[in-house]
Amino acid sequence: MSTYLYIAFEGLRASPISEEEWLSAVQKCSELVVDDARPWSAPGQRVVRLKKDRRATLRLDRFGIAGARDPSKELIAVMFKVAAQLGAHVYSDRFHVYESTADLVRRRTQHRRTFDKQRAYREKQRAIQISLWIALGAALTLFGLLLGTL
Repeated sequence: MSTYLYIAFEGLRASPISEEEWLSAVQKCSELVVDDARPWSAPGQRVVRLKKDRRATLRLDRFGIAGARDPSKELIAVMFKVAAQLGAHVYSDRFHVYESTADLVRRRTQHRRTFDKQRAYREKQRAIQISLWIALGAALTLFGLLLGTL
């Protein structure tokens, strides 16, 4: 399952990030480089990547929202820098605003704990269900043996 992070103004689609603003903010960030050599990117879509990691990319889409799929810790930190330069916010894939990198890590950790608790509960329920089926099978076997001896 992939996670996405977005950089957008508060109104999201009401006030898109222009390409000029985007390029200006990106060029001020020393960790990023504009990568025009991406043949698979959509026309008019500027791909920005980390200098140290070619796979860590940010894309400004046609709606004026910059997004990253499965961002690394380094890319997340850079996204907050770019958002601060633009006067924008960093959003989750469900468009919840993150205040800082620490807030993002805290929310993801909390979400992971909840997910782990739910998974543990499902596994426990499955184990109980299997043990009940085994007990039913053993009871039926014993009942069959008991009827066979009569």
